[in-house]
Amino acid sequence: MIALFFATSFECEMIYDKLKNRTTFFLKKVPFIRGKIEKHEILLCISGIGKINASIASILTFENFNINRVVISGVAGAYPSSGLDIGDIAVAEKEIEADQGLLINCEKNESSFIFIDYQEIPLYIPSPFQNLKKGIFLTVSACTGNLKRADFLEKKFNAICENMEGAAIARVAQLYNIPVIEIRSISNVVTDRTE
Repeated sequence: MIALFFATSFECEMIYDKLKNRTTFFLKKVPFIRGKIEKHEILLCISGIGKINASIASILTFENFNINRVVISGVAGAYPSSGLDIGDIAVAEKEIEADQGLLINCEKNESSFIFIDYQEIPLYIPSPFQNLKKGIFLTVSACTGNLKRADFLEKKFNAICENMEGAAIARVAQLYNIPVIEIRSISNVVTDRTE
């Protein structure tokens, strides 16, 4: 069975519409939809936004179902130098939790953020995705809303985009020895924002 993780129901509408023989149910208030696409048995999980929701949803998934592959999807914010634009598709080579530590400032030096125990989680890229834009994805608790911070994260990790769930799901899947693919659509390019 393939587990597909999306943070919100809006992000997975097209996949939901393709599922045959759909069954919707809840585990600990987390929504799941089970069905088929062609010959593949699919478990669609709507995790909720953020690392905590994603961790809970992935543990519930792996403890209750025989999952042999994970796909994380949804939207991401692209960093300015990534070459990505709104609507582009990107696939993760690895995931990094990028905001665990002490933020001093957003200057371009090593002492502006002291990272505590961040891990790089390698992900699987199947051959049909090899022609897509590939790179490092960052998982953050708060979306980046200014160029200084974006520039710092982008350069520190050589990253192309950020999301709020990927590293959490990938880390839990790693504990269960389940291969993970992460593919996201770009919803915005990070810039200075006021709201």
